[in-house]
Amino acid sequence: MKHIKKTGLHFLVSIGVLSAAASAHADQINLRAGSGHPVGLLSYMETAHNFFVPELKKRIEADTDHNVRVMELHAGQIAKVTEVLEATRDGLLDIGFISMIFEPSELLAQNFPLFLPFGTPDAKMASEAVRATYEAHPELTETFEKKYNQKLLAVSCLSNYGLGTTFPWEDFSDLQGHKIAGAGVNLDWIKGATPVASNLNEAYQSMQTGVYQGYLSTSTWWTTFKLNEVAKHYSKIDFGAMPVNSVTVNLKTWNKLPADVQQILKEVARDYEDATAEVCAANDRNGLQKAKELGVSVKEISPEARKAWAEALKDFPNRMARKVNEQGMPGTAIMKTYISELAKRGYEFPYAYEID
Repeated sequence: MKHIKKTGLHFLVSIGVLSAAASAHADQINLRAGSGHPVGLLSYMETAHNFFVPELKKRIEADTDHNVRVMELHAGQIAKVTEVLEATRDGLLDIGFISMIFEPSELLAQNFPLFLPFGTPDAKMASEAVRATYEAHPELTETFEKKYNQKLLAVSCLSNYGLGTTFPWEDFSDLQGHKIAGAGVNLDWIKGATPVASNLNEAYQSMQTGVYQGYLSTSTWWTTFKLNEVAKHYSKIDFGAMPVNSVTVNLKTWNKLPADVQQILKEVARDYEDATAEVCAANDRNGLQKAKELGVSVKEISPEARKAWAEALKDFPNRMARKVNEQGMPGTAIMKTYISELAKRGYEFPYAYEID
């Protein structure tokens, strides 16, 4: 199990009593909430700051005898994107906004939406289907408590994925000879290109200097991270909306909280899922237009091309299901459930993946 660098240790010491795991004093509760990404550039962080934190404070102070202070520690102040799971486990954060895509080993099973590319681009549908899958497979939730000393509160989406590049292309065979970056498991979506593991905080400089020539991205990220300045091509591929962010609370913190505050925290977290899905959907609608306005050449691949690409990945879902099975989790069943839950909501994959 990896151990994070205590990047925020001196800061935590400096804030003294406010940095206690959580204070459940009758009239004051202090919580530290954090993530590795900055506020406002990704949907799940936009709603973390604009909805989750203020809504939690509002409801607690309106409906209980307690006051609450939530100190937001984002953009790696306490933990990098690869460290939030461990920071919450160790109590450096009380509430962690975890980008699970950066936990391909520790949270492999929870990354199951990524194992089924070309899923629904509808963030609300994807979020509902993922929640139903978690409810059908409690092992997904129990992992956080049994292995990582935290309670899962919510799972939220990333917007519909496409591909931005520094060069024009027509067919995925044109990607051959180029380096394309992404985060973790989604690198397997690329056919022909050389995959490079990276993250959005590094993407601008890496494409500017030629470390790689493309990044798997939502259309919104292409402009919010200013990637349009160094890469003028974006393709709407509809890899799908991916609910692979989680909100968790350290168990020691959770156990110290009054019961009425625990209930409000659970309710706010569920509402945060819905709020984030709405923001993901809006960003998906608006991102392409914003990219065009900023001079990006935007195209959409055809349904036939999507089907051909999905078929080229036909072995990937089953391979990943087996990999999850090998970890002692029911990967095959989890992925079949997710496919079934999407089908119940009217979605059909462009290629019928077989999971055995």
